Amino acid sequence: MVVLAATGIVVDFEPELDRLFHPSLNFITPGSKILSLAEIGAGVSQRFGGEPVVAHLPSLSPRLSYHVVISRGIVYVNQYTGEILGLRERGQTFLGYMRALHVRLAVGDLGKNIVRCSAAAMVFSLVSGLYLWWPIKQVRIRGDWRSRRFLFGVHNSLGVFSFLFLMSLAATGTVLGFEDQLAPLIYKLTNSVRHEVSFAAIQEPTTGSVPISADQAVTIARTQIPDGLPYRVQMPKYGGLYQVAFQAPNDGTADGNNVVTLDPYGRLVSSTRSSDLSTGDKVLEINQAVHTGAIFGIPGRVAVALASAAVILQVVSGLLLWRRGTKSPLADRPMREQVAT
Repeated sequence: MVVLAATGIVVDFEPELDRLFHPSLNFITPGSKILSLAEIGAGVSQRFGGEPVVAHLPSLSPRLSYHVVISRGIVYVNQYTGEILGLRERGQTFLGYMRALHVRLAVGDLGKNIVRCSAAAMVFSLVSGLYLWWPIKQVRIRGDWRSRRFLFGVHNSLGVFSFLFLMSLAATGTVLGFEDQLAPLIYKLTNSVRHEVSFAAIQEPTTGSVPISADQAVTIARTQIPDGLPYRVQMPKYGGLYQVAFQAPNDGTADGNNVVTLDPYGRLVSSTRSSDLSTGDKVLEINQAVHTGAIFGIPGRVAVALASAAVILQVVSGLLLWRRGTKSPLADRPMREQVAT
């Protein structure tokens, strides 16, 4: 539980921490005109021995650099000047390792099973803790900070005031961990099925057909999702299709589902957005957004981080109480006096 909470805080602010650790790669001074994706891609390819571009990752902020994915890693580019800021080669980073720890303890399926069972155990711990607290209902912290009475007050007060936040983390984490097993039940309860993207038949190019550029792919894709901001453009070099992913306004739960797919000649293959999801799909997406805090933006992520910190404090205070003995400091008093206290 401590590992999940500590790594959860890091993962919650992974983009911001990455920029903090690598400011020279991420932060730029905005210019008057943004270069086209074709110009940026050509500059990157020329710099790295003709390597083709796998994907463009346009920035959603004018002060953050564009990212270009090539086979050897991610290239950071100033989209106003075309300057190559640096290359991050493929490999495990510190933040990537934190994510692997949070999801599967960085040890594969065994770690994944431990993580999801720990989330379920946290739900049980919270429910049983509330049951034990209810007769006493202590919310005040008293006694010397080194005393067991003080620890008992901290453990009770912190637990009850953070209960709803901790339960939301534990419950949504449990659903994420057992999603494969719970998804059929969720679809049944919501009387819905998983939304399947329908793909148009890919036709052979006609005589004289000219392949489109990445910029043209974005322009065509915008006709399907005109209010979206493109944050990923997958090139057809790998997979044979353009895929343009959009961030839709006021949609913090399902950005990955706002995707338009085109063939290399600009013909529409598929188009889907978060509003197309079934009720069951939306329940699962909202569950993940609540767990990460993304559903409420920055305030939600801060709340998740604080709740994760509360998990650590609860575990530490609980262990210290257990080490000093399992008996409550109020256990020898009559119940009426306990309640009054």
